[in-house]
Amino acid sequence: MGRPIGKERLRVETIYSLSGDVPPVDDVAGADTADFWPGALTVGSIRQVCSIRKLSAGGAIVQVDGPVIPGERLDLELMTGEQLGGTIAWQRGSEVALRFDEPIDVFAVIAQDIVSQPGERRRMPRVELVVQALLETQQGTELVTTRDISQGGAKLDVPFQLKVEERVLITLDGLPPQPGVVRWSTDHVAGIAFLPELRWQELMVWLKERRRRKREAPLAAPEPAAPPPVPEPEQEEGIQLNLPARVREGTRRWSIDVNSITTRTVSFDSFAALGMGSLLWIVLPGLEGWPARIVAVNGYRFTCEFTQPLHPAVLERVLKLAKAGRD
Repeated sequence: MGRPIGKERLRVETIYSLSGDVPPVDDVAGADTADFWPGALTVGSIRQVCSIRKLSAGGAIVQVDGPVIPGERLDLELMTGEQLGGTIAWQRGSEVALRFDEPIDVFAVIAQDIVSQPGERRRMPRVELVVQALLETQQGTELVTTRDISQGGAKLDVPFQLKVEERVLITLDGLPPQPGVVRWSTDHVAGIAFLPELRWQELMVWLKERRRRKREAPLAAPEPAAPPPVPEPEQEEGIQLNLPARVREGTRRWSIDVNSITTRTVSFDSFAALGMGSLLWIVLPGLEGWPARIVAVNGYRFTCEFTQPLHPAVLERVLKLAKAGRD
């Protein structure tokens, strides 16, 4: 992967993760500056200052100067004063991963940090989040994946290098479309600044909703990250059915019955006031949300085209889950 290009130096901040696992070994090479939160590690009667790079519900990655022993018990003190006990899971150079004795409520820690800040300068920290988003650029619209998000912007996995200072539009399921500008970019990763920034209250509510939906999602076998292309006929015949589903447009959401679906299109009846070209998120059984645009309207029947076709295996799984729900 190429070196980030842009007018701003690449800065690494303390990041929160909604995962319940201990943060794994990762690669943060390429950072020009680091802005990690301070903390302290206590082993017995010895207390040493540390820097917190990542905090999840299951553990943390910290940077320390003094020696530590894998498997050793210790306490991590956050800058809010909270003490978190655990054991060392792994060590790489000056970095140590701590496995907490008990999972923590990440949102409670975030809230404590926000409350401790001056009212006029309160900001929410960066949160690791892998979700799909639509990125609209001068070249067109692409389905991309987020790596993390903050009030000020998002880090995205992108299929090609973006132009620095290019204006873009990012649409995340459940949030209004966010105008932004490319601050830096490599061949496959880009940093986007929101213009204007999100309010931390809005971002907190949205993140909590994402976690709730993930917990309530039915268990299903994971689909391939990059499925191989499958030849399809030029005119694919829609599967006729009466499939309960949901639609989201921005913050609006309502239930629908899907009349017909293919890997490329979906049609449904709705009394909602929707126009040609509107971007919707179609929530099907076993599929949290898939973006689609309205391409045809016939009375109250709307036909949408998925911005990225469903893999045939995904469509088959959706239909199986729907059938199981009716039986």
